[in-house]
Amino acid sequence: MIATFLADTDFSGKTVIPFCTSASTDIDNSLHIFSELCPDAEGVEGITANDLNDIEPWLQGLGLME
Repeated sequence: MIATFLADTDFSGKTVIPFCTSASTDIDNSLHIFSELCPDAEGVEGITANDLNDIEPWLQGLGLME
């Protein structure tokens, strides 16, 4: 479903911020999908958000939190 949404949506000039939760697979295995399906979007570093201690620093690094 997400692949259909990404392929059917115009992300030109938009920023895509990928994140996921997973007990077995890291997001690095899926990041290529965003660049393939959203070639005109600006991408940023994604995160596998399984540890609450990692999320806030990641958001701060993106400039989304102070």
